[in-house]
Amino acid sequence: MRDRPRGRAAHGGAPSHWDLIWLGALLVVVLAVYWRLDPTLLRPATITILSAQFLPLILAAAGQTIVMLTGGIDLSLGAVLSLGMAVFVMDPAGNVLISMVIALGVTVLAGAANGALVAYAGLPPIIVTLAASFLWAGVTLIVLPQPGGQVPAELVRAYNLGFYGLALPAIAVGVALAVWKLVKTTRFGLALYAVGGNEHGAYANGIDTRRVKIAAYGFAGLFTGLAGIGLAIQTGSGDPTIGTPYTLNSIAVAVLGGISFFGGVGRMRGTLLGALLLGLLSNLLLFTGISTFYQLILQGVVLVVAVAVKTLAARERVA
Repeated sequence: MRDRPRGRAAHGGAPSHWDLIWLGALLVVVLAVYWRLDPTLLRPATITILSAQFLPLILAAAGQTIVMLTGGIDLSLGAVLSLGMAVFVMDPAGNVLISMVIALGVTVLAGAANGALVAYAGLPPIIVTLAASFLWAGVTLIVLPQPGGQVPAELVRAYNLGFYGLALPAIAVGVALAVWKLVKTTRFGLALYAVGGNEHGAYANGIDTRRVKIAAYGFAGLFTGLAGIGLAIQTGSGDPTIGTPYTLNSIAVAVLGGISFFGGVGRMRGTLLGALLLGLLSNLLLFTGISTFYQLILQGVVLVVAVAVKTLAARERVA
């Protein structure tokens, strides 16, 4: 008789809502301060602009979250994001939808290739994906050697300023989260948490852990590709190196949102809150005129405090 999977994954995520509650409370405080400095915060036009600005980070962090739920990490995320952007803008005269499908196909395959290396190489994901980051960065430079390419002006305008009063980036985030919510309830979604929580227990219960990892990295590639496309539409062009900061930022947002480095614990809602908090905090610091160097320090302090609070809470639950 096989053992049941043990560990935190059996609960399908974090054992309580306290992580989300304190993070939500902190977000409310930041929003209140932001609103004091910018009274137009809640206007539709401002919401559209902010959602366009935050969409790439939200989607990239969602992709990183999926990987981290398996107990892995993806240091090639920024390179894959740039690759998706480069493929998308490679043929500006072509059909936008076709370009989008091709770009997403490329990023999904790149993610799945990362997953296959992690599953079969027997090396830590951090090593495998670090090596893969150089590979995909090189491929990106072949596709787009220098910044360039174009996105239809009408699409850029609709994305950044709204389409008949609708904030397209916010709608895109809502659709992406709805897709994740559906996937989470499938056999794959349950297996994802099981592998991250206790890989040996999941394997003992008949789960093909290698296949789950490959699918997880491929699914993460889908979100990463969407982030690259969103960034291309926001800026109106492509850049082969623009995705680099998103690697560490996506990890920071995921950790801030309560995703465990050890896998099997976390909710996508937490990642969303973490991305909004980090994005709003960055904008808030710009309003105050603080130097960029101090902005990085303050962001680092917020992240350290978030990890410390989560660690202490976890110890109290165990005690």
